[in-house]
Order: sequence, then C-alpha cells, then structure tokens
Amino acid sequence: MRINEIIREKRREKGLTQEQAAERLGVTASAVNKWERGASLPDITLLPALARLLGVDLNTLLDFSEELTDGEIGDFLNSLDAAVKSEGYSAVFGRAERKIQEYPSCEKLLLSAAYYLDGALFLYGVEGGGYREKLDGWYERLLESRDGEIREAAMAMVLNRCRQNGELERAEALLNSLPNTQIDRQEQRALLYAAQGRAEEARQLWQRRVLEGISRATTAMQHLADAALKEGRRDDAQSIARKVHCLTRAAGLPEWMGLSSLAAVAEEAGDAEEYSRLLGELRRSLARPGEGWDSLLYGELSTEGVSALTARLAEMLDREAENS
Repeated sequence: MRINEIIREKRREKGLTQEQAAERLGVTASAVNKWERGASLPDITLLPALARLLGVDLNTLLDFSEELTDGEIGDFLNSLDAAVKSEGYSAVFGRAERKIQEYPSCEKLLLSAAYYLDGALFLYGVEGGGYREKLDGWYERLLESRDGEIREAAMAMVLNRCRQNGELERAEALLNSLPNTQIDRQEQRALLYAAQGRAEEARQLWQRRVLEGISRATTAMQHLADAALKEGRRDDAQSIARKVHCLTRAAGLPEWMGLSSLAAVAEEAGDAEEYSRLLGELRRSLARPGEGWDSLLYGELSTEGVSALTARLAEMLDREAENS
C-alpha cells in the first residue's frame, strides 16, 4: 500500500475529515487532499506528527515492507494475466519491472514474475524488445539466492537457456555445482503435515506431487520419442507418443496433453496428413478444457490455470493456421 493510500485509510479509521487532519497538522485541507490523491508528498518534517496523528509508526506510514505475501504475488500475477491481451506484452512487462523495483529484495516476486513473463513471451509470440535478455538476467540474479528452492528453480531455467544457446560446458559446470541430497523435502513436508493433522495441506501437496510426477514422466517420454526420430526409428517414436497419450488419459488429464505429443512426432516425421488430422483433434480437445481433469487426483490445483493455458494454445494454433 502506498503512502497516499495509508494516509487516506488511517485518517478515515480515526474518523477525521481532511479539514480536521489539516487543522491538527497546521496545513491546509488542500494539502491533505493532494497527499491522499498522490499528487504530492508530505514535507519530511511533518512525518513524525502525521504518523502520531494516524496512530502508526513511520515504517508503516512509509511502507518499508520488503516482502509481498504469496497471496499478494498471486493477485499481482492475475492482474498481469488479465491485462496482457488488452494492454499488450510490453505494458505488462513494464508493470512487472516497476513492481520488482518497488520490492527489490522479494525474490518470490522476481521468480514468479519471470516465470509468467517467460511463458507469455512464448504463448503470445513476442519478439524483440530485449525481454529475453532481461528475463535471463533475472534468473542469473536468483542463482545467488539464499533460499534453496528459489535458487534451484532459477538454476533449472538457466540450465535450459544454456542448452538452447549451446553453452554446454557452462551447463555441465552448473550441474556439477548442485549439492547431492537424498532427502525429498516436498515428500517429507507432506508426511509432516499428515502427522500434524493438517490433512488438507498434506492432500494438496500430494496432489501437486501427482501432477508433477505425470508431467516429468511425459516430458521424459517425449524426449525419448525425439531421440528415436533423430536416430531414424520412426515407429518407435510413434509408439512412445501413443504411450504418452494413453498415460495422460489414464492419469485424468485433458486429452490435448497427449494429442500434442502425437502431433509433435507426426510433424517431426514429416507426416503432413497425420499431423493435419491430429491438429483437428487437438483443436476439438482444446475447446473442452475442463474435460478429463480428475479432481480426485488434482483437486482444485489448477483447473483455472489449465483452462487459461488451453485457451492460449488454441489461439496459438489459430495464428499458425492463419499464417500457413
């Protein structure tokens, strides 16, 4: 909350009018009005008296908080997502940059914003603007984080960029720098929550674990299919892609997730007829985003997120069809 909002909110809580606040501080009502509109700031010499009048300390008045809560970060990302279509990627990126500058030590905000903007960069086909370089810089910055989970998440993104850019020696050096551990923190936390009687929190962690496990398995299978294609084993690649399709359906995920693997193999293999057929099925599946989502396994984890992703993928397919 900005200082103008704090002044307005606390003044009202005290039951004071702008005129009454102005009289007690020895300023004009117009000055108080400008403070609350954000048109000007109180003189520094007035800050102690203003804080006492409002019943807050100076830190609260000046909003010196260095961190945002997870809920505040989530709300901010939702606001970016709601604005990206109407305002464009550049405007949303600028808004994220200003928020990061406002909270320069909030690494969760930096990582979350980088994740969102990275995904949107791909989904909306944005090119130029130096966005890629800025995002890479944010990930590099987070490699120095003291928070192990944030550092590892950033490391995964940096490693991916190293592979894409052909910086394979650096990628290997970064991998070698990772500590070896046999402790699965997510699993241990879920077991702890269950032992503490925090059943809902434990259930949410297990649901997230199921989704992550299926995602990792299907990603690994897709890599195996890609390797088979590169080695000229087209039948093997198609067989693996069919297994991905079966796995995602059995795991209660939307059908498009498995169809996309089949389509990718058909495209890479140069089978234009099969690729066209699968794209048709993929579009029909994307029109039914919630279908197949197993709430017993995933709860309320991401039905909204999956729906948003399917809508964007459908848009991307439509753009490709228009350009072809």
